[in-house]
Amino acid sequence: MPDSPKRIALPLAVTVLGGCLLPAQFAINAALAGQLRSVTLTGATSYLGGGVFLLLLLSVAPGPRADWRAAMCGPGWAWLGGAVGSAYIVGSVILTRALGAGLATTLVIASQITVAILLDHTGALGLVQRRLNPRRAAAVVLALAALAVRLWGMP
Repeated sequence: MPDSPKRIALPLAVTVLGGCLLPAQFAINAALAGQLRSVTLTGATSYLGGGVFLLLLLSVAPGPRADWRAAMCGPGWAWLGGAVGSAYIVGSVILTRALGAGLATTLVIASQITVAILLDHTGALGLVQRRLNPRRAAAVVLALAALAVRLWGMP
């Protein structure tokens, strides 16, 4: 049974806010890379700041405390999230500096939608399998169409 609108309203709002912050993060990291003169150091600085924020959040978050021992029992590939995130930060800095925040964000979003629907379809990485259907296929087509419109007429 699907979640009620009341139950998912806050998570949806937080997700939308996070999505709104993505282009700002691209611009912030691009500016930091210019200052530091190192894309890799920019990624490390960004992760350090994020890590400190997450540790603070863990210390004040309501509910059960983090079970650090349980983290050791997960699948090995789960530890790749940090490496993927680091590559994402470095890639977003390079893209933003070369293409601007608008096109960089459009490329990232179109890619994320396409790969997310593929991961859902296959049930990869521990996801619940959600088969491709006409609505999901249309989402991919629309994301790629948005990217094509954004690229149209570029020199």
